[in-house]
Amino acid sequence: MPAEKGDKKAVTIWIDKKTVEEIEKLAEKGGITRSKLITNIIEVNVEELKTMNKLGIWATARVFEDIRQWLKQRH
Repeated sequence: MPAEKGDKKAVTIWIDKKTVEEIEKLAEKGGITRSKLITNIIEVNVEELKTMNKLGIWATARVFEDIRQWLKQRH
């Protein structure tokens, strides 16, 4: 598979097998390919994260995650 095709770029990710099965079921139900469903999910979430970043919510969420991880390590 080529690394790039037009304005698209191939990306390899590892996903839990059970999650892949769920993605395949949902893609089939939606009449689209697994790849297209994953692309749609990522595109929507990137837009949401960009909005969160503009509002400062993304930075706040990262701070709370850092605190959560710190507390988790203490126990």
